[in-house]
Amino acid sequence: MPRPSRPTSRTAAGARGAAVRPDRRLRLWVLAVMLVLALLCARLVQLQGADASALAARALAQRTSQLTLHAERGEVLDARGVVLATSVERRTVVADPSIIASFNTRADGSPRDEDLPQGPAGAARLLAPVLGVDEETLTGKLTGEGRYAVLARGLTPETWQRVVALDVSGIASERTTQRIYPAGDAASTLVGVLGRDGQALSGLEMADDELLTGTDGSMRYERSLQGQQIPLGESETTEAVDGHSLHLTIDRDLQWKAQTAIAAKVEETGARSGTVVVMDRQQRLLALASAPSIDPSNLTGFTNTQLNNTALTEAFEPGSTAKVVTMAAVLEEGVETPASRFVVPDEIERADKVFHDSHSHEDENLTLAGVLATSSNTGTIMAGEKLDAGTLYDYQRAFGFGSRTALEFPGETAGIVAPPEEYSGSQRFTVMFGQGLSVNAVQAASVFATIANDGVRVEPSLVSGTSSPDGDYTPSPAPASSRVVSSGTATTLRQMMEAVVEEGGTAQAANIPGYLVAGKTGTAQRYDDEVGRYNGYTASFIGMAPADDPQLVVAVILQDPRTSYYGGSTAGPVFKDVMTYALRQRGVPPSASEPARLPLEWGVAP
Repeated sequence: MPRPSRPTSRTAAGARGAAVRPDRRLRLWVLAVMLVLALLCARLVQLQGADASALAARALAQRTSQLTLHAERGEVLDARGVVLATSVERRTVVADPSIIASFNTRADGSPRDEDLPQGPAGAARLLAPVLGVDEETLTGKLTGEGRYAVLARGLTPETWQRVVALDVSGIASERTTQRIYPAGDAASTLVGVLGRDGQALSGLEMADDELLTGTDGSMRYERSLQGQQIPLGESETTEAVDGHSLHLTIDRDLQWKAQTAIAAKVEETGARSGTVVVMDRQQRLLALASAPSIDPSNLTGFTNTQLNNTALTEAFEPGSTAKVVTMAAVLEEGVETPASRFVVPDEIERADKVFHDSHSHEDENLTLAGVLATSSNTGTIMAGEKLDAGTLYDYQRAFGFGSRTALEFPGETAGIVAPPEEYSGSQRFTVMFGQGLSVNAVQAASVFATIANDGVRVEPSLVSGTSSPDGDYTPSPAPASSRVVSSGTATTLRQMMEAVVEEGGTAQAANIPGYLVAGKTGTAQRYDDEVGRYNGYTASFIGMAPADDPQLVVAVILQDPRTSYYGGSTAGPVFKDVMTYALRQRGVPPSASEPARLPLEWGVAP
């Protein structure tokens, strides 16, 4: 038999390579698998070991939400505990659009409710009537891949419960508060207001914002994909600390009366503005009303000027009400008495300027009491020039002119009282009858309260105390006080001012039957910053009652009234209205004394 032929060397080598190659491939595959496993093990060790804490923290952060726990803002209360400002619970409704995208959709993509659209449109159809938001607008807010969208703000808890009853997944709420003012516009410029963002804009809300605000807390919690809190998940809460409440000396009912009266007079006279200040003899402020005012529930279109309480923020030349300071200085320094005699001309020349009385008249034989009762400018100059300028300036400052009160009210003006070395030529004399200096209404009223308090000035006060969130009450420190004139001078001044409201005086319209009233009118040229010159008048009346035992002081100021600018006829009736109400409200008995009836003229046959 023939022998099989041998393969050539190339064929043999190829056969050997083919036999060896599968083993080599296997080894390579095994090596590759082991390398991959090694890498996976290394990564597993890294994840479970070195990076475990960081990854866990990152995962926790992704499923953790944080909410601000807003502190409850303190209340503002009147002297009887009646609420003037408080906060009520409100809800801000928010949505997770990524969850809303599957609204009304089953797992297989079919609708759960055939009557509702799927997704944002369907959710909007349910929510819009309850939230009070246009359906199309709401659909737009619910559409998108974001996780947070604000749908509505300021909902009452009752409205929020109606939203909850709709059972729309992805809808939640954030608890907020809304400031409300039960007294409405009667105390809005005094109490102040908050803006929509909760920022204090004016009044006591601004002055005591830090005290009222408190300190917000926070809450961290784990949530599910649907936004629900995981019951046993990690959580941490820092409780909010509520703000303190303010207790005022203001009487809400008297504030309302004063506000109503001055608003009506501003409308009647076409005045630019009006102010009423009511205080007791200890200068506790019982009412600070200003008109025009604002509705704190609707701040649309308001101006910063409308937020101001003009009793403290508006400076004006007081006119003849400042003659009381001149008379107090003259009496206290002993240079004149109520019976001192003056031949009072219609005009008088001083410092190259001719000064006139408000009405033309022949020379009049007036006592000092008569000069005040008739509000004579020329007679006041004749009495006041017997004092040196520095002495009168000292009395003006002692009565509180030229200094802000301790109220620390936003925008309060100190007024302007120039020292004698800065006087113009005629200013030495104009300040005697209330021009060439400026004050605010509280400063002007303070002079009369000092006279009512037998010559002792007490720093005006507005806040009687504060209470903590737990209800612990802390009274305010006693206000500073100082004697300005003697008790005898104060009594004499009250008797002199009684004649102002009697027959022949300048404010008969301020007389209150059954009560002795002591007061003074003011009619001054008004400096208008808008035109840079005197333009119009300031009409005022400030008085106290009962004059024989003063309990209350009421100041009425009208800026630029158009129908009449005399203080007696314009401001006097408002004084009578407000003071009558206040006396009856506080149970002040009628006067037991007869009027002093000091002689106003001399040389007149009986």
